[in-house]
Amino acid sequence: MALVHPPGLTRFRTHDLPGARRLAGWEEHNARALVGLRVTPQEGRAFDGTEVNLSLPGLQVAHVTGSPHAVERDVRQIAQCPADGVVVYFMLTGESRLEHRGGQERVGPGQALVLDGDRPFRREFSDGLTELVLKVPRRGPVRPRVVSFHDDAHARALVAALSGALRGPADWDGLERTATDLLDALLGTRTPEAALAAAHAFITAHLHEQELCAHRVAAAIGYSERHLSRLFARSGESVPQAILNARLDAARRLLVEPVPLADVAARTGFVSQAHFSRTYRARFGVTPRQDRATLRS
Repeated sequence: MALVHPPGLTRFRTHDLPGARRLAGWEEHNARALVGLRVTPQEGRAFDGTEVNLSLPGLQVAHVTGSPHAVERDVRQIAQCPADGVVVYFMLTGESRLEHRGGQERVGPGQALVLDGDRPFRREFSDGLTELVLKVPRRGPVRPRVVSFHDDAHARALVAALSGALRGPADWDGLERTATDLLDALLGTRTPEAALAAAHAFITAHLHEQELCAHRVAAAIGYSERHLSRLFARSGESVPQAILNARLDAARRLLVEPVPLADVAARTGFVSQAHFSRTYRARFGVTPRQDRATLRS
């Protein structure tokens, strides 16, 4: 498995800019990294925002925090800066009021807002916000909708996958496939691929838990353990094998970081460093210590 660093992982902060340039700088950054929007600060308050962006060939991801403000995407911006894609906003904190051609809706923490990036909309954040944003190419008609990602296993798995990718090294090609499959499910196309993507995303998010097992994975994505096992069997591995392989892949990515081997083992759910070393050598043919030296050379 090739280890690669994230292409285009960047951080943008308005307070790094001169005061007079902060609003324009934020708008310009979002037009490049996500979707072009016009920003209006809350009356009497200066706007402050921070954004971490991950750009991959088939998707853009961002973690956004901002002070109270409103954003608008109108026909002029759509013409000047087309999004050519679907945008999903996962609200983590704060609340937004959405206005679009079909009406108005409120979106709060634990809810995801799905929009066509090339249809006009306005969002208002009276108390500021923290959210994850995903933009992917449009593959069909999209109507505005709000989904609870606490209740929807695929939306919850998508949040876990995106959050993990912004925290550190990941399987970037796998992330694109996972995000696409999970978004298809979120938009109403329930497929075996989406179920597997949700299962793998749950596994990735819970690797540090030694008690992670097929029963927990199945319950998290709303499948019976038997059905889940059949899905994994079709892909050529069992659920326990998938969990072990995910632990080992994650551990290998961590080896390039200045992390003690005991911590690598603990952070990826192994019961001991000795067990980690044995299973690592069985999979990769070398010990973690030997592989670390090779990966760092």
